[in-house]
Amino acid sequence: MEDLIEQNMGLVLTIVNRFNPQTPHDKDAYIQAGRIGLWKAITKFSKNGGSKFSPYAWNPITWEIIKEIRTLTSKSYVKIDDYTHPKIYPSVPFWELIPTTLTSPELEIIELRLAGYNFKEIATKLKCPRSHIKKHFNAAIQKIREVNYE
Repeated sequence: MEDLIEQNMGLVLTIVNRFNPQTPHDKDAYIQAGRIGLWKAITKFSKNGGSKFSPYAWNPITWEIIKEIRTLTSKSYVKIDDYTHPKIYPSVPFWELIPTTLTSPELEIIELRLAGYNFKEIATKLKCPRSHIKKHFNAAIQKIREVNYE
């Protein structure tokens, strides 16, 4: 399996370069994520499916890199002084003021999203359709933006 991963590292590097990593650290992180996606593709690929491996592997590699980018962008890098390396702190939410105009479902959905739940999980937890969750979420985000940009 390791041989297959090494043989297809060119594909991983091609996909990584499309994301234009800004630092060597980011590039290394993207490559590692791409290797994970490549490994997943290798384990699930079937030669009987009628497709070639590289087009099949493109999506798993890309999605693993996207997940890594989301992980990296959820942290902010703060430089303490000129002599220290950047330290990673959790990023501050994109708002400072939560408006009082939020309804209780909107507030609950925002809190669940901040806790890491996705829309499907929230819909299951609140026993309502995902479309309603998205509608309430978007309304809440709009209200938050309006209050914070005033």
